[in-house]
Amino acid sequence: MKENAKRIICFSPTGNCKKVALALAERGDDLRDITMPEKRENPPVFGQNEMTVFVMPVYNRGIPDACAEYIKSLDGKGGFASVICVYGGVTKGKSLQKAAKLLTKSNFRVAKGAYVPAPHFYSKEKFNVLSQERLQRIKAFFDGEFAAKAILSLSGVEFSIQPFLRVITGSCRVDFSLCTACGKCKEVCPVNAVRSDFSSAGNCILCGACVKACPARARNIRFHTPVPLLFIKANCKHRDDEFYDFKLPSD
Repeated sequence: MKENAKRIICFSPTGNCKKVALALAERGDDLRDITMPEKRENPPVFGQNEMTVFVMPVYNRGIPDACAEYIKSLDGKGGFASVICVYGGVTKGKSLQKAAKLLTKSNFRVAKGAYVPAPHFYSKEKFNVLSQERLQRIKAFFDGEFAAKAILSLSGVEFSIQPFLRVITGSCRVDFSLCTACGKCKEVCPVNAVRSDFSSAGNCILCGACVKACPARARNIRFHTPVPLLFIKANCKHRDDEFYDFKLPSD
């Protein structure tokens, strides 16, 4: 990369994280979209004085397992990293701390973090629209134009409970009377969870990318109980962007 340029890595099945990543990027920056599995196969080489910003969504109070596994495969070589966790205005858990802790284990020095609320895929009311004003303020923070008001510690971060929550939450269903076998769902699935017959495999992360991409509207997320949608309806609201510095265990 060019001197003073930064690397931006995003995972964005439905577009919110990509929108934030694009707002951060300047000429000379290295923007990498690792949403699709093949894009995660050849990670970049990092340098000690480089800055990498990771932009990742929040699913079930943590970053997706695919993102966690990708971070584990990296060697930051002592370079700097910052994290943006984009969530749907309901609950963010400790996703920022979890991502930062994974990055420290992969030899990054974690500097800054932000929680960024965005429109929730499952909510009919689209709160937290990513306006240009908000995107510019997020960029200003990561460019160092204003300081964080709080410091996050990496201690006390719980283990991932995503596999358990995913099983009890719901599944992606297909109406084969509408399906035209166009293959759009397979093209956009970030975890190869669409089978050759276009049914959904058990590793589906319920991101909604295939639902959004299906031109025939043959795919939908079906919840096992009404609880998830009721919880989203009751708790999805306008949230403020939150900006942090990190206190590392050695500090």
